[in-house]
Amino acid sequence: MKVRSLSTSFTLLSLAISTQLYAQTVETAPSTQAVVVESQKTAQLAPIVVTATRSAQSIAEIAGTVQSIEQKQIEQQAAAGRKLADILAQLVPSLSPSSGTTTNYGQTMRGRQVLVLIDGVAQTGSRDAARQLNSISPDSIEKIEVVSGASSIYGSGATGGIINIITKKGTGEGLSFESKVGVTSGDNFKNDALAYEAYQSVAFNQGDWNGFLGAGYTKRGEIQDSHGHRIGPEIAQTDRQDTETVDVNGRLSWQLTDKQKLSFGAQYYDDQQDSEYGPDYGTNFAVLRGNAPSLKALKGFEIDKQPFTKRYAVNAQYQNTDVLGQELNVETYYRNEKARFYPTILSNFIPAGYYLAYQSESDIDVAGVRAAMTSKLNLIDRDLKLTYGLDYDHEKDKQTADLYSFTNNGLKYKNTGRSYAFGPDATIKNLGTFIQANYDLTDALNVQTGIRYQRIESDTTAFKPTVAAIQGDITGQPVGMVAAGSVKHDKTLFNLGAVYKLNDQQQVFANFSQGFSLPDIQRVLRDVSASYVVRSENVNPITVNNYELGWRMQNDHGANLGLTSFYNTSDKVIQFKADRSVTVADTDQRVYGLEANASMPVLDQFNVGGTVSYTRGQFKDAAGTWRELNALQVSPIKGTVFGEWQDNQGNGLRVQMLAVKGTDKAYEDALVAKYDTNVRPNAATKIKGYAVMDVIANAKVGPGTVGFGVYNVWNTEYKTVYSQAAEAVYGAISSLAAQGRTYGLSYTLKY
Repeated sequence: MKVRSLSTSFTLLSLAISTQLYAQTVETAPSTQAVVVESQKTAQLAPIVVTATRSAQSIAEIAGTVQSIEQKQIEQQAAAGRKLADILAQLVPSLSPSSGTTTNYGQTMRGRQVLVLIDGVAQTGSRDAARQLNSISPDSIEKIEVVSGASSIYGSGATGGIINIITKKGTGEGLSFESKVGVTSGDNFKNDALAYEAYQSVAFNQGDWNGFLGAGYTKRGEIQDSHGHRIGPEIAQTDRQDTETVDVNGRLSWQLTDKQKLSFGAQYYDDQQDSEYGPDYGTNFAVLRGNAPSLKALKGFEIDKQPFTKRYAVNAQYQNTDVLGQELNVETYYRNEKARFYPTILSNFIPAGYYLAYQSESDIDVAGVRAAMTSKLNLIDRDLKLTYGLDYDHEKDKQTADLYSFTNNGLKYKNTGRSYAFGPDATIKNLGTFIQANYDLTDALNVQTGIRYQRIESDTTAFKPTVAAIQGDITGQPVGMVAAGSVKHDKTLFNLGAVYKLNDQQQVFANFSQGFSLPDIQRVLRDVSASYVVRSENVNPITVNNYELGWRMQNDHGANLGLTSFYNTSDKVIQFKADRSVTVADTDQRVYGLEANASMPVLDQFNVGGTVSYTRGQFKDAAGTWRELNALQVSPIKGTVFGEWQDNQGNGLRVQMLAVKGTDKAYEDALVAKYDTNVRPNAATKIKGYAVMDVIANAKVGPGTVGFGVYNVWNTEYKTVYSQAAEAVYGAISSLAAQGRTYGLSYTLKY
């Protein structure tokens, strides 16, 4: 019996079950509608904690596009080896599709940078290794809050939106446990193509104390394309194949008094790759000379240090609900993150006859404190809430590149013992103060406004530009140094929004908010010439003005609808060019579009819905003509649809589809746009659209729950948006096929 025939039959059987369950739902008399409605109402009324307003507030009261993703949704989507980036791309309309690799680089919101938080603590700093959405186990997450659009409330980095990941805590009385095991396989079943997962947690709630500790282990083998073949390695940002991951999360809380609470949290994350497979550079490195790559994975890869991500973080939070009649929240935190990348071969910059490679590693240290005070006042017999505070963080960034020689056509690497600065060491000090006001003008109209002052100081060490330093060592020619420098910028940011309640179920809102960030200074300076002078006038911050207008509805029958139009602008454009250098162009950029979401019951126990996001982004070229931004900055049109059946016994089935529309606009514009020393060529490719469908089921079996999923049911052959767009930046060798049909099976026991 052929494995492919077996897997195809298995998929058809899953779809047949889906059809039969749908038919049974149509014929079943309404009996559990109240259960569904109640769970929906609970989700509607859940407060958004510290994300959008720095204080607890209901979604219905926020002037902006806000989404709360509950634990049940996360558990449903999470299979062994499946990352948070994949889950969020399915559930959040404004977020770009997942890359399918280790990175969330290019996974923007509304064409701008996303600020990722864990329990309110920023994980996105000035130096961004872009692995935040792949560096926490979905099993440790209680819920996720998403705010789309630039935010002045959180300051630096939140120009596209905020994703706040809230980890699990001790609930209920006494001890509780959760155990989970899972396995995932590609369409071509074999031992080294499996992903195994084990997760164990313990929680307690006793008197004034509660705590949670969760530990997960995942071992992943090869990832297969739609033909059942191993996908080649992603040499630009690294991939998920042949990895072992350990993720430990914990939190301990103590209710000191009726009005005071102290909480401590920690995370340890270690993701190590150990692969025998490397890319196919072709005979005599023909790919480096412009020949098309085979994109095959070749066995025989050897290097002393393989790619990894290591992170540990600690934080402490203090809350006092009565400080002179006000509520005080203070949190301190520390985070260290190290990330090592795949080796990159140098060919275009080395004198004839030399082929060398470097492998870089970043080291990021961040410590900080956030404090916010909330006062509830009365003004003209109306409620007025004031939230004000101070944020400070201190970040130290270092990145080095080890030089390698290699044999066996780029598969075996030998460390030369030489190491180079991969950009200057940087110290970034970020200070922000803010005040936010929330006032009920009438029973139906609420106004929210605020102001924030942000100051960023960056100090960089003297360094030699990396490629020039390598060339100098080979040729014996002296290489100049980029002198140490200091960059200082400040900005006052504003926001103003209003929510009008049409009735108890519907609101319309309008909002203006500014976001502010300094480009990754270490990455931008890496490629400059030795004559470059680091000063404030040469490294400019980016201010984003965000406008949005929206409508939303949540009713007692479980319907959840929303529609938002948005427009954001800036007078700077970050450009990632085909030679891998990064510049900040002094020219205008605009992004605009529409987002919509819908979820509603159509039959007892059966919901349907979906999302759509239309985003258009443009910049002015050297002639002042608007040109399209590439797909690493602005996602093409993305839509999702789903049908879901759930009963009140823990059984359910969900069929979902994600589709991306192709576009040639950025590619065509790149051919005719005018460029100069300020506005450089926009690296763009033609993006081909695709659609994939998943079937996810859960069933109560014994004391636990079985989860089963078939992802990419139709075994669609396609490339992700990232893989297509990466060809223009990293070359065709990074334009890899996406994952083919995949099966996931798990068993979860809560006791």
